[in-house]
Amino acid sequence: MKKILLTLLIVAIAGATYWKTRPSPFDTGAPLLAGDNSIELLNGFDPQDLPAGWVHRTFMTVSAANYQLEDEDGMPVLRCTTDNSASILARDTSVPLSSHPILSWRWKVIQPIESDTDESTEEGDDHPIRLFLVFSNENNDRKAMEIIWSNKKYVPGDYKIIGNFYHYVANGLDENIGKWFGQELDLRKIYNDIGGTGTPTLETIGFFCDSDNTGGKSEGLFSDIVLSADW
Repeated sequence: MKKILLTLLIVAIAGATYWKTRPSPFDTGAPLLAGDNSIELLNGFDPQDLPAGWVHRTFMTVSAANYQLEDEDGMPVLRCTTDNSASILARDTSVPLSSHPILSWRWKVIQPIESDTDESTEEGDDHPIRLFLVFSNENNDRKAMEIIWSNKKYVPGDYKIIGNFYHYVANGLDENIGKWFGQELDLRKIYNDIGGTGTPTLETIGFFCDSDNTGGKSEGLFSDIVLSADW
C-alpha cells in the first residue's frame, strides 16, 4: 500500500510540474519583444503566408475560420469569417505589462452570431470576434482570457465566466452591428481582475473567431491593434 501511495504521489507531483512548466501551444521560438515604441500587431502580417512568430491554431474535428488581410483607406484590416468553424490566429509575444500595458484596437461585426442558445453556457460560447490573450508571471504561472464581442446577454464591462475561464466584454449587442468601434484597455487591470499575481508578461495575443458550438455563421473585422506604454 505504501508503494502504491508513493507511486501515486510521484505521478501527481510530476503531473503538476508538467502543467506548470509545459510549453505553450503558441510558442514559436520567435516571440515579439517589447521595444521603445508602440507595437502594431498587423505590421508586416499576412495570414496566407504567416511571418515568423505567428501560428494558426486549429481544433480537432472543427473547420478553421477564414482570415483575410485587406486594405481599407490605406490601413490593413483583418477580415474573419466563420461557417460552423473556429480557429485562433495568434502572435507569440514576450511583452512585459510594465512597459506596454495598454491594448487598443478597432473592430466591427458584420454578421453576428444568430442563436437562441445561452451564450453564458459552453453550448452557446460562440462570438463573431474575440481577442485571445495569455499572460505569464515570473513563476511561469499562466492566465488565459478573452476579450469578446457579446451576442445578446452582456454589456461592456461585464465578465462572462465559464468554469474558471474569464471573458471580458468590451462591446456587442445587435444595435452596434455594422459600426467601427475603437477600444482601449489597461491589461494590468484585466490581469488583476482574472486573479493574476506577480509580475505579468503578455505571452500570446491572437484573433479568435468561432461559430462551431451553435453551428452558425459570423463575419467581423479587426484593425489598428496596438500595444503601447501607459496613458
